[in-house]
Amino acid sequence: MFNSPFDPASKQAVSIPQSAKVIFVSDLFSMDHLGGAELTSDAIIDSSPVEVFRLHAKNLTAEVILENSDKYWIFGNFTSMNFELIPSIVSGLKYSVIEYDYKYCKYRSPEKHYASENSHCDCHEQMNGKMVSAFYFGATSLWWMSKRQMEIYHNIFPFLARVENTVLSSVFDDKFFNHVANLISENGKIERTSHLVVGSDSWIKGVENSIKHCEENNLDYEVVKNLDYPDLLEKLSKSKCLVFLPNGADTCPRLVIEAKLLGCDLILNENVQHSNEEWFNSDLETLFTYLHSARDRFWSAISKSINNVPTVSGYTTTYNCIDQMYPFEASIISMLGFCNQVVVVDGGSTDGTWETLQKLSGDNDKLIIHKQERDWNHKRFAVFDGLTSILTFLF
Repeated sequence: MFNSPFDPASKQAVSIPQSAKVIFVSDLFSMDHLGGAELTSDAIIDSSPVEVFRLHAKNLTAEVILENSDKYWIFGNFTSMNFELIPSIVSGLKYSVIEYDYKYCKYRSPEKHYASENSHCDCHEQMNGKMVSAFYFGATSLWWMSKRQMEIYHNIFPFLARVENTVLSSVFDDKFFNHVANLISENGKIERTSHLVVGSDSWIKGVENSIKHCEENNLDYEVVKNLDYPDLLEKLSKSKCLVFLPNGADTCPRLVIEAKLLGCDLILNENVQHSNEEWFNSDLETLFTYLHSARDRFWSAISKSINNVPTVSGYTTTYNCIDQMYPFEASIISMLGFCNQVVVVDGGSTDGTWETLQKLSGDNDKLIIHKQERDWNHKRFAVFDGLTSILTFLF
């Protein structure tokens, strides 16, 4: 039975320390599951210049949101989160989203949707897709794994292009870079003959495609599965080629990047979405530099968002306020007390109102004034008030 996030009985005790400046929400972290998204999330979290609290998405409640609205939030994978919380998140939190796949689709893959239902994905037109797009539109910034992934989202939800968008790619930690450097030193000159296929139970990884390719081309190949991460890197460092032919869009598979860094040739298909990006096709030194800088690029942008102080703008219109005994001067002075900027558009006053505005503007650089003379005897004078209000947004 579904429990509302607003039902006290459904709340789980989550204690987030005051010292934490950022809350990172995800379905799983590397201590739960050692997958590509989890490794990227951990590399990001562990490089943070401020304290980050890991929060499992299933434990997010309305109470946790309310009690921690002063912190900055980052959402990774969140399919176990209660989607009824999205309106509270959008209206009450300052947050960014890292999109690892295609969560607008109920299968998180349009291709898997088609394979499962024999019909093209229309999830973007359903409630799940609309909720995800609204959630993303409310973010301060969106971070993508590949340029192609971002383009697909923007094609389906064009309004997301108005949010700050950045292609991040997969992220690695210093321990990884040091381990790769050691493996290159140890195995850089050995003879490599075998093609490697990494086994997986995930449909998207297309293991059967890779095996079929090796057999049809009479390639010497080996299938490995369930290796510890260091052992997998060791295997890659001794393999001639990685064969990776996913069934659907794989946004930025770490395996492919790891293989390239470790000197493997690559047999890929178009579903490896980052394979045509400039950074990936550069020389190894440039590739290392790009990947190594990812954490700094991410936190530099997030730090700006955390430290950004929102501004308030006020506006009003005037017309012969002195004759009408309207307290416009006191009203404008009041707005200047709490607004970062006040815009006043005058409709062509002739009673001294404009001169008063000029004096106020000369005394306060936060006040912007503009005079838009109107023929108030015109038969369509009734529309002028609206047009004058619209003008304030241009200044």
